[in-house]
Amino acid sequence: MLSYLELMRPVNCLMAVLAVFIGEILVIRWNGSLFLEQALYFGLIAVFLIAGAGNAINDYKDFEADKINRPERPIPSGRIKRSSALIFSILLFVLGTVLAAFINWMAFGIAVINSLLLILYTYYFQDKMFVGNFIISYLVGSTFLFGNVVMGDYRLGFVLMFLAGLSNFSREIIKDLEDIEGDKQSFLKKITSKVGSIAERFRITPKGVKLKYRKRYALFISEFSLVLAVLFSPLPFLTGILGYSYMVVVGFADLIFMWCVWKMFTYKQKQDLAKISKNIKAGMFFGLLAFLAGALL
Repeated sequence: MLSYLELMRPVNCLMAVLAVFIGEILVIRWNGSLFLEQALYFGLIAVFLIAGAGNAINDYKDFEADKINRPERPIPSGRIKRSSALIFSILLFVLGTVLAAFINWMAFGIAVINSLLLILYTYYFQDKMFVGNFIISYLVGSTFLFGNVVMGDYRLGFVLMFLAGLSNFSREIIKDLEDIEGDKQSFLKKITSKVGSIAERFRITPKGVKLKYRKRYALFISEFSLVLAVLFSPLPFLTGILGYSYMVVVGFADLIFMWCVWKMFTYKQKQDLAKISKNIKAGMFFGLLAFLAGALL
């Protein structure tokens, strides 16, 4: 059972749960909703299940690349069969969506749309240049909006959704660059039978398999997105959504993000990408803490 929990990537799921909780707390603080409302807990469980389902089906689809990039994961390591992972993912999608249906129609709508996007991303958009990164960033940011909707509002979550989306977009690009070697092998295996959407990212040259776009160009897009996240970070405070405590904590996130921008600008070797990705994730965690502090204090 622990392998199935690992397949869900529980840390990522818990970050999604925290984002929904922050969205819920904002509405509670602004509208005086009851903290013990059943919908609050249904929303937290639903997002955990749907996020886990998306991670599981992604591992089901990416098992070839994961043999190189992430051999320790449950499917490539042989601890879970691919067919079992697919069934488990479908079950999680159904349970999470049904649970959202008991909250309200807007929560159900977001749950259905996000579930479909997770599936479409896995099968069609994952290898499309920047489009897949944008979809994942929307999905990450939409957790704040979902938290608002669960508690019967939707106005406050858009600003937080925008900021979270910018930082995540930057990290998704870095993760793509980090996983290039495994994706190249997956591309070569596919091209012997059927060239899939991954061909939109790679081309064959006399020197081997190359990205269709320059790595420096991708890094520039990532840098630009992260700089925007820093520049717009005071927005929740300036619009009165979050309090002074938000500005204190978000400063740490901004410092980490700017350090990552500098590391991208001076990038020299692949090992740097893994460090940058981990540090952007750390900055995103501080961003979550800033949202939480601003909502509670």
